[in-house]
Amino acid sequence: MKKRNFLITTAGKFHHFEIAKIVYLNNQLSKIITGYPWFKIKNENIPKSLVDTNGIFRILRQPFIQNKKFKAIDDALNIASAKHLDNTSNKILKKKNNIDVFLAQSQCGLLSGTNFKKKQKLYICDRTSTHIQYQNNILTDEYTNLGLKFNKINNWYIEREIREYDESNLILVPSNFVKNTFDKKYMPKIKVLEFGVNTKNFFRDENIKKSEKYFDILYLGQKSVRKGFHYVLDAFKKFNHPNKRLHIIGNDTADKEFFKRKINTENMIVYGHVKHSKLNNLINICHIYVLPSIEDGFATTILQAAAAGCPVIVTENTGSADFVKNSKCGFVIPIRDSNAIVEKLNLCADDKHLILKFSKNGQSYLNKYNWDIYFKKLEDIVNNKYDELI
Repeated sequence: MKKRNFLITTAGKFHHFEIAKIVYLNNQLSKIITGYPWFKIKNENIPKSLVDTNGIFRILRQPFIQNKKFKAIDDALNIASAKHLDNTSNKILKKKNNIDVFLAQSQCGLLSGTNFKKKQKLYICDRTSTHIQYQNNILTDEYTNLGLKFNKINNWYIEREIREYDESNLILVPSNFVKNTFDKKYMPKIKVLEFGVNTKNFFRDENIKKSEKYFDILYLGQKSVRKGFHYVLDAFKKFNHPNKRLHIIGNDTADKEFFKRKINTENMIVYGHVKHSKLNNLINICHIYVLPSIEDGFATTILQAAAAGCPVIVTENTGSADFVKNSKCGFVIPIRDSNAIVEKLNLCADDKHLILKFSKNGQSYLNKYNWDIYFKKLEDIVNNKYDELI
């Protein structure tokens, strides 16, 4: 198999630095370009010479991200960042002739990818969420159902992403759920590649015992309507267990005021953001993880939970639902159904053997889901596509 050199562009960190680390170790990384400042990614074990950072837009956005009143300002800064990342990528791709593959997060690669493709080289648009129009529509419906105002996705993003879908040689998506939200015309160029997990960071620690007294439920994700956090809170309220506890890990979002009315401290432990170094311990103490997303491309937290021996409950609109079904590490339920969550919580609370079975299933199945395997599959996709280009 021919080794090809990669340029990777991402607005933040996401899974792209996990890919970049493997690419770097294989001596195939020309550079990774990110919209994060260096202090956010300096511990990712990639030499600074191979990382192009411009975090000024992300720093300027910070006061506005969690406040819907300032969405116009946040959008303006985010759009400026996307254009800057695109222009930076374009300059590098023009200058370096030894780059074979340009992998760009959606919104970050229109100009650079289009120009790169003219060289008979490979431009991959990496779309980790559902088709942007589908995402806009389903979230509009959800906020409307809740009686909340939804600031619809800016038309600039929608128009730009659709052009990227059209211009790219390949659209890389993390799940069949995401793939099925695209029009049929895109199917020949869409490739599904499920994410990996770092099992050095996430694993079952046998020194950590789950409580015999309490039934510990985990929510790990942004406190947002998109992630279905309100359904977790509703289900927890309905769940009739004398010693229940809900562990809430994740950042606030623009939905903060909505959730402030729903979160109380009784039987709930709110952590905010937790570093990976401490996250594994918290996952290990929990009996089950619930993520009832309305729309989610592929929640890597599901893999992290399964690796740490924590069974999961996810919706069919969570891209990692296929992983849950195939590994038999938990339950897949319909969206917008807190009663279904309660039903599954009762099953697990009443049956310790079921929890143990799910726990072992997830851990054993994850041998197929590390980042090395992800990159090998990506290389296969790249080489097959190059055969077509030639």
